[in-house]
Amino acid sequence: MMATAMQVSPDTSLAPVLARHRLVVCVGTGGVGKTTVAAAIALGVARRGRRAMVLTIDPARALGRTLGIDLTTGHVIPVERGVLGAAMLDQKREWDAFVARHAPSDAAARMLLGNPFYQRLSTSFAGSTEYMAIEEMCRLAESGDHDLVVLDTPPSAHAIDFLRAPERIDRLLDEPHQLVGAMARFVVRQLERAAGSETLRDLATFYRAISALVGGVRERTRHARAVLRGGDAAFVLVTGPRASILDDTRALADALRAQAAPLSAVVVNRTHPRLPSAHGEIAHPWLHARWEEAVAEAAAEAAILDPFLASLPDGIARVLVPEAHHDLHSLADLDAVATHLGI
Repeated sequence: MMATAMQVSPDTSLAPVLARHRLVVCVGTGGVGKTTVAAAIALGVARRGRRAMVLTIDPARALGRTLGIDLTTGHVIPVERGVLGAAMLDQKREWDAFVARHAPSDAAARMLLGNPFYQRLSTSFAGSTEYMAIEEMCRLAESGDHDLVVLDTPPSAHAIDFLRAPERIDRLLDEPHQLVGAMARFVVRQLERAAGSETLRDLATFYRAISALVGGVRERTRHARAVLRGGDAAFVLVTGPRASILDDTRALADALRAQAAPLSAVVVNRTHPRLPSAHGEIAHPWLHARWEEAVAEAAAEAAILDPFLASLPDGIARVLVPEAHHDLHSLADLDAVATHLGI
């Protein structure tokens, strides 16, 4: 299988996957070019006349530099035939907006937003970034402003935590209802001694405010789970052609199946072209040696990559993207990646 843009077949193109879904979730371990692939998908779809949006959780802000914009404010980029939207998730801002949307009243929202416990918790508890990414993806899809929303998932040592984020939020929401009876009185006494009455009042206010929000948030977490496992969403697993990365990718693919997440495609980024041996046809010794090194590198890569691709279930697209010879820093570079993706 050649990693070139000229040999794209239905099995090695993302186009059929993108035609069937409104949401694309790019997952993978760190350092595989997931953000670049997510942006290239959105750009390629926009070039075909659709309204595409890419949402990234990229602490290095590489996508903003590539597009030449500040993603913290969100941007709409006119492209030939379509529209490309791009934004970077601001976790605190999105939580505040989420509270404002789902609080039962403006007063309840103000109470929670101004509470110091909420202000710390909204940026620190496990699963917070992941859940906000899911929620914002759902909100963008529901807005009707986009034909396709592409989510670049948070960089994480355990990417499957992304799928478990709604359950983590549910567990967090259970906590206010555990402070009852004698245990509640004991906890209150200990907090009052240790932290003082002002901290205790802040905590009590936080529990009252979060309790009022529970119903709306639970409804959203149920909706998020349904979206992630439903027909609108497609998971694209981004990986690289190294044994250690492919081992992590196998584990992640298994975990996606265990979570009933619809894995639709695997993109192997930064591959090397398969080259024939020169067999003495290159006369210059230095050029001949470099060519044979490239042949050997590609052969070693194929030895670990081909069995991995063959092990994937039927119906999953397999796409190879060749390694670029320079850093990607423009829309033209993303266009080249989109071409290799078959978009």
